[in-house]
Amino acid sequence: MQDQATPPDDPSAPGGAASGARGHVLMCSMRDEGPFVLEFVAHHRAIGFDRIFIASNDCRDGTDLLLDALDRAGAITHYRNRVKPGELPQHSAYAGIRRRHGLDAADWLMVLDADEFLDVTTGGGRVQDLTAQADAGDDIIMLNPLTFGTSRDPRWQPGLVTEQFPLRLPARHGANRPVKTLARGVGRFRQIHNHSVVGYRGEDALTVLRADGSRFAIPPGGKLWEVLRNVPVEDIRHGLAHYNHYAVKSLASYLLRHDRGRGAAPMGEANARHTSGYFDRIAGARIRDTGFSDRHGEALRAEYARLLAIPEVAAAQAETERRYGALIAAIMDY
Repeated sequence: MQDQATPPDDPSAPGGAASGARGHVLMCSMRDEGPFVLEFVAHHRAIGFDRIFIASNDCRDGTDLLLDALDRAGAITHYRNRVKPGELPQHSAYAGIRRRHGLDAADWLMVLDADEFLDVTTGGGRVQDLTAQADAGDDIIMLNPLTFGTSRDPRWQPGLVTEQFPLRLPARHGANRPVKTLARGVGRFRQIHNHSVVGYRGEDALTVLRADGSRFAIPPGGKLWEVLRNVPVEDIRHGLAHYNHYAVKSLASYLLRHDRGRGAAPMGEANARHTSGYFDRIAGARIRDTGFSDRHGEALRAEYARLLAIPEVAAAQAETERRYGALIAAIMDY
């Protein structure tokens, strides 16, 4: 059909791979992220991810409808996650996708949240340029973020997040301590979490490649989450790649984020993380940085436009923007 995206198993498409291969795989879990989904998908397809799996968790804003449309267009695979009482939405989503779609066959697996964008700064800026820096013995690539703040306008408005919020915190700011990883040999690990694989089953040490090209080993029996969750400020590394973290965006979007709850906490539990203090800490970003748009903006916009040209995707995008705006209007008085 002419209005469909080129399926991701077509090697000529952004994010293409040979039929049946897993290649470079991206996984994400979302709730009420509708207006931002298309940008996230377009960018990560454009930089070469072969397969993108996205779970929706009891969405109120039509995120799931847009993911359905993108799934039918061949751009992603959508997994509707049925969260049971007491479960962590993210963890149950990752486990469900892994079980259903055979992610242990991935050459490289990365997990990102909807407000995180991989920024490869080596080679041509593709994910393959990053993993090409790994030696045969490297098991994990560990990346720190650059965290971006807000704007003077408290309102949410449609548009590309990566262009609306160009102000970031200093590289050695505490907000850049969390790490995200790419891992291979996923079958060696018991679980996939949002920062890294965990529960290593092997008997050999794991080798981790950092963003500055240095390496370190994690001995067998080591607790991966202690090493691959946060690093000391003085150990924050950038170089080959990082991920841009748009942690607060507009004040309106942030208030809705607080309202929806956390993906790493049981559904319905009060959100004690996304407080006014958290917002203020990141909203103070003052360093203007357009490097992401300079490197990736043209390809991102082209893939965004191509997907938006699919009538079903365009209709779902419009509907999720309408619903998202209504949710914000219900909690915020402009």
